[in-house]
Amino acid sequence: MRFFPILSALWLSAACLANGASPQPNIIVYMVDDLGWNHVEAIKGSMGTVPKIYETPEIARLAKDGLSFTHAYAQPNCAPTRAAMLSGQYPARIHNDVYVVGSLNRGGKRKAKFKGPKQSEDVAVGAVTVAEALRENGYATAHIGKYHVGGHEGGEATLPQNAGFDINIGGSRQGHQGSCFATQSKGKKAWGFRNVGEGAFDKYAEPYSQEYLERLGFPASLKGTPKHVSDAVGDALEETVGKLEAGDKPFYIQFHTYAVHGPVRARPDLLEEAKSRLGNSKEKGKVAQYLGFIAGLDVNLARMRKMLEDPDGDGDSSDSITDNTLILFTSDNGGTHADNLPLKGNKGMLTEGGMRVPLIACWPGVIPADTVTDNKVHSVDYYPTFLELAGSKWSPPADEHPLDGHSFAKALRDPSLKDSRDPVFFLFPGYLDIRAQPTVVVIDDIGGKRFKLFYLYETNSWELYCLTDDQEEARNLIEEHPEIAKTLSVKMLAWLAQEHPTWKPKYPLDKESGESVGPPPGL
Repeated sequence: MRFFPILSALWLSAACLANGASPQPNIIVYMVDDLGWNHVEAIKGSMGTVPKIYETPEIARLAKDGLSFTHAYAQPNCAPTRAAMLSGQYPARIHNDVYVVGSLNRGGKRKAKFKGPKQSEDVAVGAVTVAEALRENGYATAHIGKYHVGGHEGGEATLPQNAGFDINIGGSRQGHQGSCFATQSKGKKAWGFRNVGEGAFDKYAEPYSQEYLERLGFPASLKGTPKHVSDAVGDALEETVGKLEAGDKPFYIQFHTYAVHGPVRARPDLLEEAKSRLGNSKEKGKVAQYLGFIAGLDVNLARMRKMLEDPDGDGDSSDSITDNTLILFTSDNGGTHADNLPLKGNKGMLTEGGMRVPLIACWPGVIPADTVTDNKVHSVDYYPTFLELAGSKWSPPADEHPLDGHSFAKALRDPSLKDSRDPVFFLFPGYLDIRAQPTVVVIDDIGGKRFKLFYLYETNSWELYCLTDDQEEARNLIEEHPEIAKTLSVKMLAWLAQEHPTWKPKYPLDKESGESVGPPPGL
């Protein structure tokens, strides 16, 4: 990772105030793993499609206090989304190059027509991460939980502590938790979480004590039972907020929970609550575990907001930092443990169910409460947004580390602003079992409506959908609206053909020659 001289946080804050701007906010990104677009109680953000079984009162309150995005996009699975957020770049950049988890040749039993190219699993050492950029703008930085885009081929140099984060708790190459409850090894007194965060959360693994339960308002029935991993991650957040709030810098925290990635195991009391809501459902056990796991997200959000309201926990909110803290709640890809209807598909797919995610932004006094926007947002947009909120005193050199995203900072302050973002693009040059094949996608607004164009390499064919009228992606309009498809295909090809030393898009490979088959043909 890159290193630069650190600017003065006090000087930056003074400059912001002198220019009439808000002081640099604290920023917390609460990113859930594998949570579906409408699997939480955010009615406006999901356009009224939340099934009744999902009850998340704290997330509902966050949405009531802030702004919900109806069209927030992530990459179709976890590591590519994390790489895009960390780098502010699409996978086609040499410092990202993370298109999928693992390999682009995960075709399974599929008779693949092409071969996927080699890719990276880590954000490159040469990248300027969002954490490094924010440190240059005077921030203290921390990562908690799942990281997944360091420690593979890039080695230790690509782990959070070497990628701009002052504090790293649990961030490693690991993709998901190995266990959800702490255990006590045979012959040992110490408790720990098996295969979770390289042991970073073991310090929080002791069984629930009466003092702990009373302090957090958890049921007395949990006393003496094994700690759940979501509560341990919440403990780490509490400790980290306390440390950073006591300092003299604004802070940036990536709070990347392991929930709700499998194994799906809920805390006992939350599981029982979920079962009682389901009644006599045939899939009561499986569904209840998922609902209880989601309820744990709600618990941690409540803890987070309480921390911000009373950082030292003395019952006196005079030290509150709520009004100078931006919370962003989102997911790394579409849901996988339940359907995402009315959206088509799930995690790993390039249909809406695989890549449209919840996004709620809350910053009291700055973001208008109980608002909604249909502005397009993609994972690459967080980086430039944070730089703008930080005052934009320092940005990575465009010739070395250009940013592909677009800041949505102005939309946070005024959700009524018309969407001016460029198209959202997706390039997937390989295979992910039955879920994904070599595909290029563009999403953009034309004539007051939002359209989505696919190019499918396997069949050398195009598909066009109007998301405004058909978010289920059920009606292919390629024959009905060839002019719209043509316009979008031109934008797609121009995006792929852009020239920059760091722009090296990868395409499917011919099986016989091993040569790249190149971009899609023009329409």
